[in-house]
Amino acid sequence: MRTGAEYLESLRDGRRVYVGGELIEDVTTHPMTKGYANAIAEYYDLHLDPKNQDIATFVDEGGNRQSMHWFLPRSKADVIKRREYCDFLCRHFKGGIFTRPPAGMNVVMFTQVDDQKPWSDNSRFSGKQRDLSGNIQRQWEEVTTHDLAISPMFLDVQFDRGRDDAMAETPMLKIVEERDDGILVRGWKAIGTSVPFVNHLLIGNLWRPGQTSEQTVYALVPIATKGISVVARKSNAQPDADPYDRPLATIGDELDAMVYFDDVLIPWDRVQHIGNPDHAKWYPQRQFDWVHLETQIRHCVHAELMVGLALLLTQSLGTSTNPLVAAQLAELIRFRETCRAFMIAAEETGFATPGGLFKPNNIYIDFGRAYYLENQAKMVNTLIDFCGRGVVIQPSKREMDDPYIGPKLAEALRGAEISAYDRIKIFRQISERFLSEWGNRHEMFEKFNGTPLYLINLLTMQRTEYQVDGPLTELARKVLGFGDTAELGKRAQEAEQKSHYASVRFQPEYAKAQDVQKGYMNDAAG
Repeated sequence: MRTGAEYLESLRDGRRVYVGGELIEDVTTHPMTKGYANAIAEYYDLHLDPKNQDIATFVDEGGNRQSMHWFLPRSKADVIKRREYCDFLCRHFKGGIFTRPPAGMNVVMFTQVDDQKPWSDNSRFSGKQRDLSGNIQRQWEEVTTHDLAISPMFLDVQFDRGRDDAMAETPMLKIVEERDDGILVRGWKAIGTSVPFVNHLLIGNLWRPGQTSEQTVYALVPIATKGISVVARKSNAQPDADPYDRPLATIGDELDAMVYFDDVLIPWDRVQHIGNPDHAKWYPQRQFDWVHLETQIRHCVHAELMVGLALLLTQSLGTSTNPLVAAQLAELIRFRETCRAFMIAAEETGFATPGGLFKPNNIYIDFGRAYYLENQAKMVNTLIDFCGRGVVIQPSKREMDDPYIGPKLAEALRGAEISAYDRIKIFRQISERFLSEWGNRHEMFEKFNGTPLYLINLLTMQRTEYQVDGPLTELARKVLGFGDTAELGKRAQEAEQKSHYASVRFQPEYAKAQDVQKGYMNDAAG
């Protein structure tokens, strides 16, 4: 495990980073980036604090103590350990204000490490055959041994989706030459989270119609590699503000970013897979199942925080006993408990993967995330409604400390058994999280994290036995007295084969083994 100081030093590697149009010389000291860099340094130091040893670390097979963000779960008990660890991190960092700390990004490698053979075996080369076997394992040993921070970049630049051949024309990352020492790549990857603050980029693809062999690249690349430029959005950090007035923006901003590769050489030992667009249909989405598990844990913490803020706020305003308010509070509580129920259901109905990992049921992970996204805005609006004018009129700390007006504000704004100073803190927290530019980025990220809502629902239909000739229609067919459904199934298969997004039944067995299997509702927990 490395220290926070060692992490910060690792960022001073000559990386080329633009933030809001400015080329940043040192992300650890620049006002727009130092806050988040220091927050992640604190993250690393948390793992070294003796009092956090049991929840934040584990001893690996070699007898070495490592950060829990590298812990591969092999039982339901292990999954619960990871959940408790992620829950601990979310609570420490003010209720999950960081959407992708290292714990939420390192997990993208779990599926690769779990079943490595398909990545090398299914690669296609324009020239002579290359041996990629063992690369993923060596890369895993590198990142775990040095406790590196990685960021997945699987999404590509937007293009004309009205025609399949448009993707081949995009300036997305592609192989321009296969050489004896590696592949030469050029183009863009977009988008990644906290890219300016990681050590390596894990580049890949989520398949799109029209994707070419040259555009199909999976590799682990150091961010300071010659020819790589990081282009981050404008930072919403407010480093010079008073933490009372800006309780979250003063900590920093994660910074989503695009990355340009200008004829970058990726050595063969850093390549995981190339050249097979079909591979992008089969496996990479399953890498993000582990990311969405972390997301589900964060959503539960977010929901709990909303409930807590609502209870404290309505108590301070004296409105908690109002029947309408009480009913709205009950809705918020139900929202939180339903999010938790999906998370627990995913754990309880998990299953063993080919490499022996215990994977929580991806169906309940997807259902839980969809439920959160569908209801979160309503819950936030309820919380804002509770605030009334208080979410707009919030005296600053300077005004509260003013010798003349401060005491008058304190008298006017005090609540039931709470000072005006503390009551305004509640309003400030709600305003910062849900109404500021900083908070809007956070909400937008949740909507498009890995896969947007429509795709979550689409995956439900593709990756489970929810087809018309599957087990969910067996009871209905029996009740209706239907007999042989072979023709029905044949028509369903023909329709699915015409789809861009082929159903799970047309994918390789090794890919399907990463999904919850038929019969999980009865026997997977055992």
